[in-house]
Amino acid sequence: MNNNLMKMREDYDNLVPGLNLDYEKLKLYMYLRRGKKGMVLKEAHSVETCSRYVCDGYLGLFVQKEEGEVLKEIFKVTDVAFDFKSYWRNKKTKSYLSCLSDVTYFEVSKKSEHDLVKTFPEFVDLGLAINHRLQDRLVKRSSIKNMGIHKGYKKFLQEFPGIEALLSQSRIASYFNCTARTVRSVQKKFKEGEL
Repeated sequence: MNNNLMKMREDYDNLVPGLNLDYEKLKLYMYLRRGKKGMVLKEAHSVETCSRYVCDGYLGLFVQKEEGEVLKEIFKVTDVAFDFKSYWRNKKTKSYLSCLSDVTYFEVSKKSEHDLVKTFPEFVDLGLAINHRLQDRLVKRSSIKNMGIHKGYKKFLQEFPGIEALLSQSRIASYFNCTARTVRSVQKKFKEGEL
């Protein structure tokens, strides 16, 4: 069993204690992929057809608006990353998924996910636990965003260690819905220990 699959197994065994799953079966339904920083994994104006378990690195979900791109979500190690609206509604969206750093991930197509659960029902409980964890994380991150950058920046850095080196000030500004100038000011205060 490769290192990434072992880490995934350990993560999922902790997520659902007592679940005795055969991860060799899971290997038949997913592919280990690598993406370079800046690589787009799901294009805007397309339908999301798969989900990705992040083994290493950061992914970002962006939406293109008239005033520029907006960073809506950030996905880190052990997250499942995808364009939610497109995936669940089977519709095209303006959102796109891009690598914020070099990334290693397991990709599972929507069809493979359905086939896996249909063939091996024991994976249903794991799927539910993954969805609950994802919802909890999105709520937590949304609350950090809603604090605003002045109150939320420190928690943002705790949630996503090293992210400030990967994101431009304008991308951080789009995430917090503020200006790049505000981001500069907050980063300066943070470095000087004023936050």
